[in-house]
Amino acid sequence: MNQPLRLFLTTLTALAVSFAFNFFFLNLSARSLTDQVLLIGLLAAALGWLLWDIGARISVREWQQSGGLKSAFQFDVREYVPGLVLALLFFAVYTFIGLRLNNLSVDTTDNFLDADNSSWMTRISAPEGSSLEMRGPHPFAYFVFRPLGWLLNLFTNDSALSAILLNTFTGALCVFLAWLFIKRQFQNSVYALLIASLLGLSTAHIFFGSVIETYIFSAAALIGFALVLQKKSDSLLAPVGMSVLTFGITLTNFVQNFILFVVSQTLKAFKTFRVSFTQVFRFTAFTLALGILLSIIHAAWFPSSKLFFLPSDAQAEEEFAFSVLQEPSWKVIGRALLLVRTVFLYAVIAPRPYVFGEEVGGTFPRFNFFKISPETFSFSSYNGVGNVLVLLWGIVLLTAGFFFLKNLVRTRKVDLSIAFVLCVLFNFVLHFNYGYEPFLYSPDWTYALIFFVALSLAPLAKNRFFQGGMTVFLILLAYNQFQFFQFIFKTITLFFDKGA
Repeated sequence: MNQPLRLFLTTLTALAVSFAFNFFFLNLSARSLTDQVLLIGLLAAALGWLLWDIGARISVREWQQSGGLKSAFQFDVREYVPGLVLALLFFAVYTFIGLRLNNLSVDTTDNFLDADNSSWMTRISAPEGSSLEMRGPHPFAYFVFRPLGWLLNLFTNDSALSAILLNTFTGALCVFLAWLFIKRQFQNSVYALLIASLLGLSTAHIFFGSVIETYIFSAAALIGFALVLQKKSDSLLAPVGMSVLTFGITLTNFVQNFILFVVSQTLKAFKTFRVSFTQVFRFTAFTLALGILLSIIHAAWFPSSKLFFLPSDAQAEEEFAFSVLQEPSWKVIGRALLLVRTVFLYAVIAPRPYVFGEEVGGTFPRFNFFKISPETFSFSSYNGVGNVLVLLWGIVLLTAGFFFLKNLVRTRKVDLSIAFVLCVLFNFVLHFNYGYEPFLYSPDWTYALIFFVALSLAPLAKNRFFQGGMTVFLILLAYNQFQFFQFIFKTITLFFDKGA
């Protein structure tokens, strides 16, 4: 078949299917003209690209030759016992904390560092959960969570417990995947154990590995994507598969996948710009096409879902966004300092949170890492062991930065370290204008920060003094995080003791 005829038939088929689907399943005729054009146009474009490219270039043989997702994650259980045992240990810790902080009998939405744990607990596994609104930034989250919640319900017969176990298991999975990434990168089991423990003990992961939210699932998908790229396969199927999963859970995290993929392409032994550009284009087009297609099917399946590309649905996000250009200077400076502290300190080492009650119109205690009063931006601080940890962590970050720059100047080559730096920078820029409590999103960048440290400090990976120092740091960090949760437990216990 000649190309013009094939293009015409592909376009016609995509438009026909798009119109029919939107008309019968998404109530097309009742929507505004703008929404109608976007629904038909984007779905037709997604279908058209998939039909065109898959028909021309993708085959089952390519998937089989690449090994699919299996090649990225296959491993000998006996060889990776240390990583599995470490993950099991964190699963127990996360579950213990999760059972204390996730309670369906009390609506704690926004109370635990702005987490929507109560509503997500319902969305994941409660029978009526899919009736809750699913906002646009989570394009097809119900497709990801509801089947897993349903499966766990078969064993637990308790929707709340199912949601908790799924969340804590995913937190433990992040630890194991981090261990696997570092183990493959350096063939050093001890170094992998130290870095994975650092990730698991970080405030971002120990908190959101326990308190139900979407961001620990995003972190697992992001780490999984890094593992897929680590295999250095020419096939796009595994990277696209993981990227679509990332896209479906939290839309903006696709940018991190894009950054990692672009950098990985530049690392492939002197390939021409044209080849790399083609791969980047196909990766982006496939992910967006599948993401849009699944988002539209998701909206038809779950009418409570919003579509991220429709202006009428996206308006709800204005509640969480703001323009720093319209804010007074003290608030802009305060936001910048809060982000610096959250990205580089709070995400790893827990400070003492502020506790709010009636002053914010609530009854159950609300925890945050900052406080705003007239012309004053206050930040959570450290004391005792926390101050020591901040000093040590600052030394670790500065040392990692030194080795990174030294390697960059000496070799004049980039590695995945630069990709992780760009991922952290992307999150910093994004949350300068989006989100009330930036710590809520911390799992989205903590993996990148810790992987940057791990890759940059590679020259010290086998140094016994360094390993011993990291072990001491982890012990102190575990104690600090224990104190952090003890403070939260004590505060909410007083609330329950009052009979509220």
